[in-house]
Amino acid sequence: MTVQRLALEQVLAQPLSFVLAPPVVRFYLTHTLALLASLAVVLWALFDGLGREGQTGFGLIHWVSIIFGGALLLLSLWPPSWNRKLLINLAFDEQHLYLVNGLSQQAVALPRERVRAVNKGKLPGHDGAIIAFTLDLHLSDAELALVQDTLDAQVEERFKLDEDCYRFGFVGNWQNRRRLLVAISVLAPAIVIPAVVVDEDDDEDDWDD
Repeated sequence: MTVQRLALEQVLAQPLSFVLAPPVVRFYLTHTLALLASLAVVLWALFDGLGREGQTGFGLIHWVSIIFGGALLLLSLWPPSWNRKLLINLAFDEQHLYLVNGLSQQAVALPRERVRAVNKGKLPGHDGAIIAFTLDLHLSDAELALVQDTLDAQVEERFKLDEDCYRFGFVGNWQNRRRLLVAISVLAPAIVIPAVVVDEDDDEDDWDD
């Protein structure tokens, strides 16, 4: 198989060694708690505000609770919010690596030997998210264009290593970082790039080096 575009369902139908998606229990538990919390806030604001009629009625705290709690509630009730496939960004099997755009349900398949190195240092992403690790991939110009079109992203200048080698970053998708790095270390020799300082409250147990 050369570098080609595939539907995500076609990728997931194959016997994969690893899929970088949020853990099932953690993902659904988080969404359930968010749903229950937002529902509780909205109900409290409605009953408390209406129950105080004749006194102060709806105050600022009630309106704020309804607006923000309601927004979170609507987001929690939106069916795609419960779809783990939308957050998949990487998978691989014994022979191939799959770069995935979960939102479009598309992926690019390329031979695993295209992976030059696994970089374990944390880096800041362009959108503020912390990149858990990066992969150095050997790609021709045409292959790079296919990857960028499928992922709907552009390779940043800092991630262009040489003529045909590019660095792609991946977020951890709620995975324990130590176990995640062990899982992806089979792809290529590992190197460590300088880490960035992250907030001390940023899931210290999962993201210690």
